[in-house]
Amino acid sequence: MARIAQDPFLILQGRVEAWERCARIPGCDKAVWRQDGEGRVIRWSDFGDRFSRYGWEAVSRPRPGMLGRALKRLEAVHWRGVTGESLSVDPFLGREAA
Repeated sequence: MARIAQDPFLILQGRVEAWERCARIPGCDKAVWRQDGEGRVIRWSDFGDRFSRYGWEAVSRPRPGMLGRALKRLEAVHWRGVTGESLSVDPFLGREAA
């Protein structure tokens, strides 16, 4: 039986695997807080939320080498890394919660 791309268990499994590849932040709960490959802080509950300061997405990136192109893996990336925005401009600075 072929894998179905919309299977919720496969989607969650990929999300968890991407989360586990991220760096842990010392002194913070490893189930809630991590850092992506660029050092941006992400929060587990903010998956897919581009309005959050800590939102992130699972992005498919190929591994180096011939076989690596066929076997892509998911990586957790802060939404600013997906859109290409820089860290120097933080739209959340100076704003208060509603």
